[in-house]
Amino acid sequence: MEQAASISLPVIYLHPFAWGGKTLVRLSLEQNRELYHFLYQQQDILRYSKTFKSLVTHYKKEPLEKLKERIIGRARLNTTALMRHALQAKAEPIKKGMPPAASLPLVQLVPAMLEGKTILLIRFRYHSPLIELLKKQSFTHYYAKGKCWYVQKEDVQLAALIRLLQPMARLRLDARLYPLDFASQKQLIVGHDSDWGSIDPEPFLNVLYGKGYSPNTIGTYYSLVGRFIKSNGICSQEELQTLGAAEVNLYHSRWMAQGNTAAGSVNQSVNAIKFYMQHVLDKLLEGVELVRVKGERQLPKVMSLQEVTKVLSSCDNLKHRCMLSLLYSGGLRAGELIGLKLTDIDWERKQIRIRKAKGKKDRMTLLSAVFCQQLQAYLAQYRPSVWVFEGQWGDQYTSSSLRSVFKQALQKARIAKPYTLHCLRHSFATHLLEGGTDLRYIQSLLGHNSSKTTEIYTHVSQQAIQNIQSPLDRLELTGNYHMLPSGIPQQTYDKK
Repeated sequence: MEQAASISLPVIYLHPFAWGGKTLVRLSLEQNRELYHFLYQQQDILRYSKTFKSLVTHYKKEPLEKLKERIIGRARLNTTALMRHALQAKAEPIKKGMPPAASLPLVQLVPAMLEGKTILLIRFRYHSPLIELLKKQSFTHYYAKGKCWYVQKEDVQLAALIRLLQPMARLRLDARLYPLDFASQKQLIVGHDSDWGSIDPEPFLNVLYGKGYSPNTIGTYYSLVGRFIKSNGICSQEELQTLGAAEVNLYHSRWMAQGNTAAGSVNQSVNAIKFYMQHVLDKLLEGVELVRVKGERQLPKVMSLQEVTKVLSSCDNLKHRCMLSLLYSGGLRAGELIGLKLTDIDWERKQIRIRKAKGKKDRMTLLSAVFCQQLQAYLAQYRPSVWVFEGQWGDQYTSSSLRSVFKQALQKARIAKPYTLHCLRHSFATHLLEGGTDLRYIQSLLGHNSSKTTEIYTHVSQQAIQNIQSPLDRLELTGNYHMLPSGIPQQTYDKK
């Protein structure tokens, strides 16, 4: 009977956090005016913080023991977050000695055919522990001719293979394995990430997957909500239910205060947390609009026509030249170029179909008539089978290799400016605008939802700027302003 009465008591959750070089504990509880009034009176151990908009105490044994004694019969304490904090503090020295994830070997999973059967190649550079792991499995085989390991597709599920390899490797899946089934996608996203603690992320992933969100968005939302859970020391969905807009705002304010945080990341975190609370906890953060950060407006970096010419001319390798030319020719994103298939090229209309681009939309863009002959020469020489630009093993070309190609081209062209691959897309749009192309057509070619996104190129178009006359030029000034006589060159101060 006493146990049932205890369970019915309101719960006070204790959340440890660092502030000003000290560890404090924040109290959170469901709305209970009587209990809150009682706690507010315990001023020898508790203080109300205007900064955190909650009652706080020191992370010390004495005030916590007193709090535990005083609430007997009124409420019960949930100290799960305190215990987790203590365990993390003990584990920190061990964590420092662990190798970073980047030091793990890269493993590629590539579908292939062997003796009429569908197999999955497991490609990686020599790594003794990984080889020993594969030797122990009954379903793995060594392919001597290809010098790699493989599994027969019917012998093991992809999710199980990912689960086996993930602790020891960074995985890269061939594009032909997509779209992934939910089990595989979940395993890739969750891995061995402990940010969620004892909270089950599956309901959240189920909703995102069911609504058709892209793997990148699902992974980003999962990481951002996990960061929120870990930072607040939350250990259960019940604790999440007690949080409102004030706590979410405080979390993002503290994150921004740390500096070096992109506004886009914070706003994406706001969206992820709102989505989780609405679709998993069935809780709307009403009454208070969540704080959003206004990002700095940065103009796109645009290469001049001469610089683009230098970069493309510097590529001795036909394949590399074709990749960079195609990026500029159609204003493609790097991912769109990598995902381009042979069937996406319309030679007759001189167009390229971009399938499921950003926002899962298809669009058509330009294929340069001058470039067509060069592209056909490349296809005749390299003979790709599926993708226009294939990797070493016939799989998709990687984005890191593409970035490396562009970096080398910049170095050969002796261009020291901090250009990126995406600058070719910016240059495509700006040069079209300077050539007189209507902004609406450029919007369509780029695949922008809003014309406002495309309008940013009007700020970097040199031709448009040079054609604008300063209002000072239209004034008839007297006094110290004298017109120079004709035939006398205006003095410049470039050499001062």
